[in-house]
Amino acid sequence: MKRSEIDSAIERAISNAKNYGVALPAWADWHPKQFEVNADGIRHQKLGWKVVDFGMGDFEHCGLVILALCSSLVDEHGEPLSKPAHVGNYDYPVTSFSRKYLFVQAGQTEPHHFHRQKARKEVSVIAGAAVRFELAWAENDTTLSSRDVDVAVDGIWYHLAANESVMVNPGGTITLPSNLSHIISVAEGGPDTIMMETSTTNNDQSDNIFPFMTPTSTPVVNDTVARYQLLDEHIVPGD
Repeated sequence: MKRSEIDSAIERAISNAKNYGVALPAWADWHPKQFEVNADGIRHQKLGWKVVDFGMGDFEHCGLVILALCSSLVDEHGEPLSKPAHVGNYDYPVTSFSRKYLFVQAGQTEPHHFHRQKARKEVSVIAGAAVRFELAWAENDTTLSSRDVDVAVDGIWYHLAANESVMVNPGGTITLPSNLSHIISVAEGGPDTIMMETSTTNNDQSDNIFPFMTPTSTPVVNDTVARYQLLDEHIVPGD
């Protein structure tokens, strides 16, 4: 994606948060240079923005914006640390969960994907449009099962056939266990949506499994100077 497209997507997410009355961290609209002082914890935990189009080149229809709020420190292989760590001048406790905002624009879809290591994922629709979750159990990395799905929304169980959908309205929370593949989509022509994902920690490099595609990542095209800090572009002094 172009830098200007990334910045525009983040700007839209921030605007939606303001319009919906959703408070974001103070650093959400910082310029990257503002992270140069007193931001070690943000850098080491890789908090911040991520704009994803899954390598499809069609962000308008396939993509989302992520704002990571809480995350475990990880080792060189991306595995969450299982012991407290002293990094720089600070001690970091073990973190068994992560939390992030998900900003999905009207007409956008996140393709079928599931997790194995991430044992439980709670997705709450905070504001905006209702969200459709299409569900099917994963048979293996590339095949989905035809068996029925039982899924909890706000603690109420729904029985679905494979590949059926459940709608989650603002205020609702869906519980997604490991190996339950899901498509997330927001209808065209209506408002954008803000969700909150809270989940057990996982290796984000290897535990996002897409049965029907292989997401790709290409370098950002810097057609303008970055306005916002992306979580995978943090520069840690001394690293």
